[in-house]
Amino acid sequence: MVKGFLILLVTFVLVAILHFTILKIMEISEQKKTKFRKVFWYLYGFIFTLSGALNWIEKSEFNFIFFIQSLLGILVIILNLMGKIKTKH
Repeated sequence: MVKGFLILLVTFVLVAILHFTILKIMEISEQKKTKFRKVFWYLYGFIFTLSGALNWIEKSEFNFIFFIQSLLGILVIILNLMGKIKTKH
């Protein structure tokens, strides 16, 4: 019971922090928002690639799912470099 309550409390605190952060981001200029979106896609592609590669190495055998995950992460990074991922609404 105590462990469940602690998880609930931590979840509420994290959601509150995320909420206030998003409210602050809404107030910044569109140029900074575009920069943040671009950095987000680079980090997303890097983490996706890293996750697929580490899972692939950990299993020590070829797994098509992890291979595709790594390729998709690299694809996101390349598309962001080429400017194909639109970062402005």
